[in-house]
Amino acid sequence: MRRLFLAGLAALLASSAQAADVQREPFGATKVGVPVEKTILRNDLGMTVAAIDYGATLTMISTPDRAGRFENVILSLPSVAAYEATSRRWASVIGRYAGRITDGKITVDGKPYTLPVNANHMTLHGGPNGYDKRVWTSHAVSDVRSVGVAFELHSPDGDQGFPGALDITVTYRLMRKANELHIDYAARTSAPTVLNLTNHGFLNLAGAESGDVRDQTIWLDADRYAEVDARKAPSGKLLSVEGTVLDFRKARREGEAMKLDGPLLSPSQGFDHSLAFRATKSGVRVVAWMEDPASGRRVTLLTDQPSVQINSGNGFDGTEKGPGGAAYPKYAGFAFETQHLPDSPNQPAFPSTELRPGRVFKSTTILKFSK
Repeated sequence: MRRLFLAGLAALLASSAQAADVQREPFGATKVGVPVEKTILRNDLGMTVAAIDYGATLTMISTPDRAGRFENVILSLPSVAAYEATSRRWASVIGRYAGRITDGKITVDGKPYTLPVNANHMTLHGGPNGYDKRVWTSHAVSDVRSVGVAFELHSPDGDQGFPGALDITVTYRLMRKANELHIDYAARTSAPTVLNLTNHGFLNLAGAESGDVRDQTIWLDADRYAEVDARKAPSGKLLSVEGTVLDFRKARREGEAMKLDGPLLSPSQGFDHSLAFRATKSGVRVVAWMEDPASGRRVTLLTDQPSVQINSGNGFDGTEKGPGGAAYPKYAGFAFETQHLPDSPNQPAFPSTELRPGRVFKSTTILKFSK
């Protein structure tokens, strides 16, 4: 009997310890009154991750520098109202199709579908009512290796013009004994469709509100990039990065790379390009890293996705501010959007993004922080 009591007490204490690592609190409400919660995750090393139901958006990744000082390194906004008002995507989940689809046209199983388009006649990130503008349902998750939060969204048949009803789960898991954030995606569909999910987070390893990232160093295991026209519509060709500003196979400071400028950078005044990773082993593997020499912080990216959209925060102009009140200047952060290539439904040479009933889409991206 005493042994059973002690075992029960140990299980209760373990459960309480796990619960203490996940906190949930109100974050406000949308303009139509839908409440939004924030979930805060903490690991044994002091790292903290926070995310809100609105857009399944990461609002904090607090990690230490070489001196042990913790700073948030993911760009975020102070309120639900700010997220509703913004035209930018922050560290939210993007879908149904991350990236651009030319002329808002796709064909699935021989049937054409028309999607909402922007001024360039492109469907971008699923359209104006993307998954980053939805309130997801959420619940805390914990196991012996991690603490986390799972976000769920039902996207009905015809949503954003896409066929098939989708049920999506995105789980953020913070490892208890390592400063690693795992992002796991899963989705099922009721009918054949196309799907491309990513997180649109901008990182600044010196601190989210510390200025720009041009002194930070980037390495990418990518040897080709998607050729695009003036509208950023893909041609279907993957060109070598050799000799271009997009060659990060040898690590370079972002600002040093930008000095090369030229036709690849001038349309966006910075990086906004889709790069294909080197064809190596399949599965989750190291594809990139970024380092801030001043603080010593480094993030290593691992993913099972075939490509990444990089963005150097070209559109930031100081009009939006972080929770601490600092304005975000141009190049305030750098985004690594691990995903499939843009316009894949219309490019037979690109890897397929089709999802069919009875199959489960699964993908993982890991952000591993060190100092």
